[in-house]
Amino acid sequence: MKRNTDATNVKNPPDAKNPPDSVTVVGLGLMGGSVSLALRKEGIRVVGVSGPRSLEKAKARGAIDEAFGYDELETAVRKSAVVFLCTPLLLMETMLPRALDCASGETIVTDVGSTKSGICDIAERRHDGKAVFIGGHPMAGSEKRGVENADPNLFYDAVWVLTPTRRTPKHATNALSALILSVGAKVMLLDPVLHDRIAARVSHLPQLVAVLLVNSLAREDSDLFRNLAAGGFRDMTRIASSSYDVWRDILSTNSARIREELRAFGAEVSTLLGNIDDEEYLEGVFSRANEERMRLPSYSKGFVAPLCDIRVTVPDRPGELARITGVISACGINIKDIEIVTVREGEGGVLRLGFETKKDAERSVELLRGAGYEVRVL
Repeated sequence: MKRNTDATNVKNPPDAKNPPDSVTVVGLGLMGGSVSLALRKEGIRVVGVSGPRSLEKAKARGAIDEAFGYDELETAVRKSAVVFLCTPLLLMETMLPRALDCASGETIVTDVGSTKSGICDIAERRHDGKAVFIGGHPMAGSEKRGVENADPNLFYDAVWVLTPTRRTPKHATNALSALILSVGAKVMLLDPVLHDRIAARVSHLPQLVAVLLVNSLAREDSDLFRNLAAGGFRDMTRIASSSYDVWRDILSTNSARIREELRAFGAEVSTLLGNIDDEEYLEGVFSRANEERMRLPSYSKGFVAPLCDIRVTVPDRPGELARITGVISACGINIKDIEIVTVREGEGGVLRLGFETKKDAERSVELLRGAGYEVRVL
């Protein structure tokens, strides 16, 4: 079937069997740029909306076919069958009504935000029977920022949560799911409130606890404490190095559920404090924690990414797996886990390598990039 390349109108509305002719991506940072590159790799025309510098970088990377500023959002949205909102969360909430107002009745509007209840509520309140909104949250990311670090393979094997509301037509959810599956992600459907409850407990609470733990160390301002805090303390608090710029909108848009989790956690700390000399109680606490920890999947992207995994883009050539592992093992680095994430005939695939320490992972990235491979740290 020949693809329609006229981007001025939505000729073919999206469905589960036919990909859209044109997609608009609003906000060309790491996530928006990666969405754009992934979709263009599938032969889909991408209209980009962002600030001047990001648009310039996106053009240089070949991430977009056409560029518009934020003040031209309405024009850009009219050109596409699917719209991805990829700006920071609070800006996204102001962009959504504009996008919904000017989109056609066949357009699907979605987002990539880390919290879902707020933006889904906005969409529900503005429902007028025109464009369809489906919340989204891809469980993928990078330690780097900006479209210059965007990666078309970012979503391979990652869970991409969709949060359709009670008004969302099933055919629209199926169509968006098919588009997301085409870039290598795995789709999971969740209620937006449940999504935010889970995120508060397994992502937002641990982030704040890690920050407090590191700040408790900072209060001593002692190199002796810092030197002895290596190892387990460093591993369990690694997420404390996250930037507040990243977390500002997440914490403000999920504050009610985070408060609930902090109160519950505070009650558990108080109970622990009152029973710190009770050996039977302590044994029970440790035993329950041990059992629950064993139930966690050994490999899962989840809300908090694994520590020591890297992804390698593997060309479709004989002997590439042996060459990759050889480059690493020649330097005495042990690969603890290996998985072929995806394979596409004629294009190659993506290899996941797991390492015991972050140092081994970073050294392996350096070696593989030196050998000419495209590598990304998870």
